[in-house]
Amino acid sequence: MGLDYSYTQPSESEDYGLRGSADSGNSSTEMYIQLDQAQIEAARHQYPPQPEVEFGFPKECYCGGEPLVATSYTRTDPGRRFYTCKNKQDGDCHVYKWWDVAATEEIKALGAQVTLLTDKVDSLSFVGYEETELRELKEVQFDMEQKLVRLESIVCDLGRKKSRFGYGFELVVGVLVVVLVIIAIGVAARM
Repeated sequence: MGLDYSYTQPSESEDYGLRGSADSGNSSTEMYIQLDQAQIEAARHQYPPQPEVEFGFPKECYCGGEPLVATSYTRTDPGRRFYTCKNKQDGDCHVYKWWDVAATEEIKALGAQVTLLTDKVDSLSFVGYEETELRELKEVQFDMEQKLVRLESIVCDLGRKKSRFGYGFELVVGVLVVVLVIIAIGVAARM
């Protein structure tokens, strides 16, 4: 049986075919890690999207500069206008938006504002209609009050005159006056 089953630990100095250890600085894995860390660090310095750039005509670039209108000379979009920034060569995040897209967004926003203003005008004209109705009702109420005053004066005049019917006629006229007053109040309340 003479087989030797002994085992020895490898030394720290042996390479075992890894072609460069992590300590040497030449490892491709270490290079990828450094590249990923650089991308993460670059992402931390990007400017957040600003609402005035995201919708409609941009008023300010992400970097704080003023947007410029330029013309595209590419094969796919020749002559198409777009917003850009004068600082676009520095590698940071800058505004880039097609002019026609920005114009369409602005037109849609104006359309929504026109709709809101139209609704307000309609509601104001309805209020004007209610005011006209109220004024007419007040005129009707005033006319009814005038008629009531005339009717009361007629009844008083008839009461002063001696009639051949006596108190019975005055009672009938008084009841008629009360009925007319109740009718007038009911008509005024409905309006």
